[in-house]
Amino acid sequence: MLLLLYIVGLAYVLLNPSSELPSRLVASAAEVGREAGLPAALLLPERAEFVANVLIIIPAAAAAAWVWPARSWADWTAYGYIGSMAVEAAQAVLFVGRSATYVDVVSNTLGALVGAVAGKAVHRMVARRRVDGDEATRAGALE
Repeated sequence: MLLLLYIVGLAYVLLNPSSELPSRLVASAAEVGREAGLPAALLLPERAEFVANVLIIIPAAAAAAWVWPARSWADWTAYGYIGSMAVEAAQAVLFVGRSATYVDVVSNTLGALVGAVAGKAVHRMVARRRVDGDEATRAGALE
């Protein structure tokens, strides 16, 4: 349910006809970075937008990779690429106030890759702990 809510919120930001909301969010994120002491070069508008585009995709890809572990990280990365291409195409065709860029596709796909790898790693760790816990329980029962 939380994943669905996140995706709905993400779609609202990415498919908003106006670029004002996404621009405000990137500016706010850059301000948080400035207050955290990040280097000024990292906080230039283009770089802040790139990092924000990576970060907004990571949670969705990580959750999806964890919830549906049968798909590989490469599958989730490809889904991220396809989804990003669809969003950019919609922005280019449907919304006058928005612009589609290849940089957004690259950053969103990178976010999907990072999220998918993280989600798969967490799933693997949780599964391993369950197996180790089950083996310890069985070993204790045999003693």
